[in-house]
Amino acid sequence: MVNYRSLARIRWLYRAAAASNFAATVPAFVAYERYVRTFTTKAPRYRFLVYIWAGQALLWGVSFLEIARDPVAKYPLIKYSYLEKAVTSACVLSAVSRGTVPRRFGVAIMATDLVWIPAFAYVHAYLAGRIDE
Repeated sequence: MVNYRSLARIRWLYRAAAASNFAATVPAFVAYERYVRTFTTKAPRYRFLVYIWAGQALLWGVSFLEIARDPVAKYPLIKYSYLEKAVTSACVLSAVSRGTVPRRFGVAIMATDLVWIPAFAYVHAYLAGRIDE
């Protein structure tokens, strides 16, 4: 059984994660040039790739809101929240280490992705022992 206080914290966590994703992606659509200059001195060659990335991250934010609505019912989706963040983080950190993207881009990803992984994994483990799938 999941207590009310824990459930409220999980809802808050996923709402905050959604807000983080929205804050990190919406500017790509409304202020593209400024957005790109925030992370790099050289604009990407293919603008649509930035839009694809931003669109996918925006959709993940929507999924976080869905999880926040009812974390117990949406429990099967929770594992994807930390897996998505882990895959993105690994890819970006690999690119930073090879010098193919600027370090400040890597720092931004750490702030918007890497920091969420432990919390999402904890929620997954916490709920696993308290609910029936």
